[in-house]
Amino acid sequence: MDLPQHTPLGEATSAGDYLRIVLNKRPEGSESGWMFRGQCDAGTPPVPKIDRPNYAAYRLARGWPRQKHEERLLSEFQRGARPHVRVEPRGRWEWLAVAQHHGLATRLLDWTANPMAALYFAVEREDCAGPSAVWCYHHQGDAWTPGVWTSPFKIRGVTEFRPAHLTPRITVQGGCFTAHPDPLPSVVAIWPGDLRLIKIPVRLRSRLRDDLRKLGVDRAALFPDLDGIAVSLNRRFCGEP
Repeated sequence: MDLPQHTPLGEATSAGDYLRIVLNKRPEGSESGWMFRGQCDAGTPPVPKIDRPNYAAYRLARGWPRQKHEERLLSEFQRGARPHVRVEPRGRWEWLAVAQHHGLATRLLDWTANPMAALYFAVEREDCAGPSAVWCYHHQGDAWTPGVWTSPFKIRGVTEFRPAHLTPRITVQGGCFTAHPDPLPSVVAIWPGDLRLIKIPVRLRSRLRDDLRKLGVDRAALFPDLDGIAVSLNRRFCGEP
């Protein structure tokens, strides 16, 4: 897949350099409304999991349209998740947010209002050969309004979705989303707004992880559960990546 049209912002060589780039990315405009997405691989376009090659191949082999695939996944998730949710999601938009945060393939794409959280997700892994990336996006299209739109499966363009605080992860990560309609074949997604890209060189991922840990940004802080604590401690005391 090709990268969408965007503005390159250069490379970040330290946490301080990254913050400088983020804060100066649009000096003539407002800082409000920006969202950030960290990715291990700068060469991979920001695409919802439901549209990635293995999911697309699965539904193609069964002759399913994308919406049938999505609705099947979501209904099965709802059936299994209800005993485990503390706050019952209201409608399909909120159910998609919960499902997305727990790894289900949906039409949502994860973003965060916290640029430091995005940097953590960009450099967390060591198993990417190329540079990492933080995408910066200022949406200027449709946005979900509670009680107005009843189905996320009827949207016609990239739509901003800032959910209620349904889970601790959504809260601490400053979680927000873009929802993506069924893409047309061979057409690069059109992003209504300002899409920018910061690259992080491979050789600096470890250094940036250490910088972030000193600033209190690690997996334990971003995943407020026992799994997050355990992973964070393993990395701190055993040198795990």
